[in-house]
Amino acid sequence: MLFFQQRSNYSPICAIMVPFDWTVRCVLMKRALFALCCLFAQIPGASAALAEDLDDFLVGQGCAIGPETTDLAVAAGFSADAMSAVVAEAEENPETVRTGDWILLPSSLCVIAPPAVKSQIRIDDPEVAAVTSGIDDYAELGERGCFLDGPGLPSTVQQTRGWDAQTANTEYLRFLAENLRAGTIAFFKDDPLSTPVGIQVLTGDCADVPNIAEIRANQGLRDRYFDDLIRENARKVGCEEDGGPGIAFMELAAERTKGKNTNAWLFAEVRFIAMGAGWYAGMSATERGTPRPPLCNYETPRP
Repeated sequence: MLFFQQRSNYSPICAIMVPFDWTVRCVLMKRALFALCCLFAQIPGASAALAEDLDDFLVGQGCAIGPETTDLAVAAGFSADAMSAVVAEAEENPETVRTGDWILLPSSLCVIAPPAVKSQIRIDDPEVAAVTSGIDDYAELGERGCFLDGPGLPSTVQQTRGWDAQTANTEYLRFLAENLRAGTIAFFKDDPLSTPVGIQVLTGDCADVPNIAEIRANQGLRDRYFDDLIRENARKVGCEEDGGPGIAFMELAAERTKGKNTNAWLFAEVRFIAMGAGWYAGMSATERGTPRPPLCNYETPRP
């Protein structure tokens, strides 16, 4: 099962982006929220708080609106009118990207960021501790750190909680997305030709590793430039089975960062976040699924 594996055949190059002050990102997000508030002012009963909630929902969707987005929005408690207002505004904006049956909202309306996914598996659950290595278990490989047994966690929660394989897989991917965003785990190595031992836990004593400052710096860079990397990469890759963040993503990141990022497996972290957020269609316990916008476009042909 692909999503449970901790090793991969990928060998990308290292990456990230040009210097970009975090305050700039905050300004962009505030501008996007202000734009939504202006839209909502035209809808009876709408409020700034509701606009902020919708902004969070759209970030959770990767700022992309497709055939099922309105149904998901209504199920989340928003009105169809609210979604129609956002779509109408986007359609008039020349920066809006239209691809297939999807539109990707411009940064002026929505800033793509790691979404606030929440899993039923918590980082301090006993099942997580049971499948996490000791900090020196991989010392013979020259590695210090606590690493998850990837296949072990979904299998364990199936047994302890009575979940089926699909639920275990979904919650595992949400666990990865939530904790990558929180910085409590990482998939880090500075060598593109050597796969990380596994998902590294960074809580408590497990954070006492020699390269913790480097890991933290790379997590900050990933989140800071998430919007720009996702949007630029999406222009270059089609929504095929192997689309989404990959070698092209790493090449783009390397170009933009001027060498500041040292995590050669940045693309994998972004994939885990996207999978946990549901940005892959048709994904299941046995199928890897296909990326959808904002990760890719429907115009670029398969290579």
